[in-house]
Amino acid sequence: MPHSKYSTLVKDALQRRDNSLRKGLDSISEGISMESFDSAYNIYGPWASELAYVNDHITVSQEIIDNAAKEYEKVADKLIKELEWDENSIRVLPQGSASTQTLIKAPDRSKFDIDAVCQVDVSQIDTQDPMAFFEKVGGVLTEIEAIRKKRCWKIQFSKEPFYLEFTPSIPLVTVTEEVRQSMSPRFLPVEHKYLNTALAVVDTPTESWKTSNPEGFSAWVKDTAKLKLLAHQANESISMESRDGIDPVPEQHVELEDTLRIAIRLFKRHRDMCIRRGQIEKESKPISVIIVTLLTGCYAGLYNLRQSYNHPIELLADLVELMPKMIEVRNGEFWVENPTVPEENFAERWNEDDGERFSTITRWCALLAADLQHILQATDDREIKERVRKIFGCQGNKFDTDGSKNPGYDISPILRPKPAPKTNGLA
Repeated sequence: MPHSKYSTLVKDALQRRDNSLRKGLDSISEGISMESFDSAYNIYGPWASELAYVNDHITVSQEIIDNAAKEYEKVADKLIKELEWDENSIRVLPQGSASTQTLIKAPDRSKFDIDAVCQVDVSQIDTQDPMAFFEKVGGVLTEIEAIRKKRCWKIQFSKEPFYLEFTPSIPLVTVTEEVRQSMSPRFLPVEHKYLNTALAVVDTPTESWKTSNPEGFSAWVKDTAKLKLLAHQANESISMESRDGIDPVPEQHVELEDTLRIAIRLFKRHRDMCIRRGQIEKESKPISVIIVTLLTGCYAGLYNLRQSYNHPIELLADLVELMPKMIEVRNGEFWVENPTVPEENFAERWNEDDGERFSTITRWCALLAADLQHILQATDDREIKERVRKIFGCQGNKFDTDGSKNPGYDISPILRPKPAPKTNGLA
């Protein structure tokens, strides 16, 4: 991966970091040789073991993934059959957390989503009328009680712990120059390695085409996750069979050494627990795509700066402290750029709420750092286990039927810092 803007952002973030987590790790390893990978694992063994337990606890089971895949394929087959399009002209592929292998269970057992893109050969539709295309796909899906949303159709399954969201689209490279010129220039991608996966999706509020690139975004996360930041790290390729026109939903199991995906999973879980405890507001929570973008950009920047770590715990500590410093400010506005659709700002809504969402992500990052510091201060295996599982809400199946009362852990704030003041400065 070539030198990129992320190395510049990380270099600046390193200068402004708090360093308390790093100091905590240094105190743990002080006086112990870190020359071998085994010694590093021995030092951090209890913490690593418990974080691995959390990862397993929040991983969606393969049985559920398989059930979701079956429904996913049924819907794809229904579209292919009832729209009477050549099956070779339609491609259905997963996007979002299911595609990047960062899907997790919700602590309140609410449903999770499997996002998918229905990508159609442009020769099958009239690109001059995007709404007709959107409604034509929706006409098929409403037969299974799909609900219309801004850019997709949401399909509920009453007896399943998941729902599907299908986004109608066409490959951007196939649309005419006239259509491209009609699209908002803010969302036109520049020439880069993910250009060929860019799509035109229907934005119903404006009744026009907008650029999107979910496959490119997933590829960016996967490509970055392969970069070696651990001193001793083996990359394993994941093989998945694909049916013509229908890409499979990836298995969701990842190992602790896959530090980027582990960080994304643990951070998302911690965010959900902070909402559940009332430490941050659900309405202003950091959305997953922003967490993924900040963490992946930070990981890429650390790699570009030739950083190396003996243990995943050390890398996680840096990601915790550097992530909020990766937020840009451009012309007085907060920016988290989509790496595959330059000029699309994932944090656009942050500039419309008097800084509430920015304040919330700053407060949440402080809570996360404080909670991890709390874990590192534990002195024995039993205490480490109790703290880790309490913080991440993994203390067995002690939920009430609705998951909202008596959840089985202490819901009082853990080392809650004071809310960060609102600011228009750099994050």
